[in-house]
Amino acid sequence: MNRQFEQITAIYTCVDSGKYDMETAISQQKAALSEYIQGHGLTNIRIYSDCGFGAYDETRPAFAKLEADIQSGKVATLVLFDLTRLSRDYIIISEWIEAFLPRHHVGLYSIKEQITPERPISLALPIAALFGGGQ
Repeated sequence: MNRQFEQITAIYTCVDSGKYDMETAISQQKAALSEYIQGHGLTNIRIYSDCGFGAYDETRPAFAKLEADIQSGKVATLVLFDLTRLSRDYIIISEWIEAFLPRHHVGLYSIKEQITPERPISLALPIAALFGGGQ
């Protein structure tokens, strides 16, 4: 049986347990992302949220689910507060924005870096994101 489905707009949030009031930080990210999504006309939203996991942590359950959903073709667009939600490792960020997402035809939006699918990504942006931090 060939079942058609509408691809989703994935929101990914991540907050490390050691630095913030996690619930407040996640709520702030979700609020900023929701406002951003409405302003860009994105639909069919699914939120992936890792609360209490650092961006260096390779065992983030929601991140693993997001990656699997991208690989299976469920995701059309990924929206982040900033690139550091993907990782704090420049090599991993570069792999995602230069290879992984394009290979799976996923558009990227990042609020802080002002990245959209229509706007080219400068190689300097992932470096700046690593040193600029985030919420």
